[in-house]
Amino acid sequence: MTLTPSSSGTKGKGHAPTDWRLRALPNVPTVEQLSNLELPIEALLEQRDTVPAEYAVNVDFLVSRIADSPPWTGYYVRLPGAHLAVTNIYGVWFELRRRESGFEAYRLAQEGLSLIDAPLKGIDYAQLHATGEPLTPAPSRAATPTIQTATVTSTTAGPWGPPQTPKEQPKKATGWVIPPIGDYDLDEDEHIFSNTTH
Repeated sequence: MTLTPSSSGTKGKGHAPTDWRLRALPNVPTVEQLSNLELPIEALLEQRDTVPAEYAVNVDFLVSRIADSPPWTGYYVRLPGAHLAVTNIYGVWFELRRRESGFEAYRLAQEGLSLIDAPLKGIDYAQLHATGEPLTPAPSRAATPTIQTATVTSTTAGPWGPPQTPKEQPKKATGWVIPPIGDYDLDEDEHIFSNTTH
């Protein structure tokens, strides 16, 4: 962990860390405190673009006071048709959401977002992953409803030939349906087309 004390020319002021991963927090966490972090974590919104460019790949710092602006100032990942709010805490990217009167980091940023972390010593990714919200809701434990199936008992031929039992049905439709010409009177100029083709 690299900490550089600020020049303290004012009286009564202590040394404040300038490491961008700490964002001038009043108390610097110990390695043990960092290893015990669990999600969700209360998050402070970034008011300035403080993440160095090499760790801000695939994110935009957006200000909420301009036209077509996001709901709050901070970092966002640009997705097709949307923006995903993210925050960097202790050098790790998290997905961010509003919660009651504040904000919280509720899960590690998804791997597919290709965000680059620079974690402080002590960060336990396994614990953060285990305590964060899953990407999809957990499967329901409710019983699956029973589906009743009908059985074909008639073997009389219809206009398209004899009915098929489920075992005899083809596994993949071709998209074209051409009825048998048999007893139908068709002129030579008349064509048969299927309207089921997409």
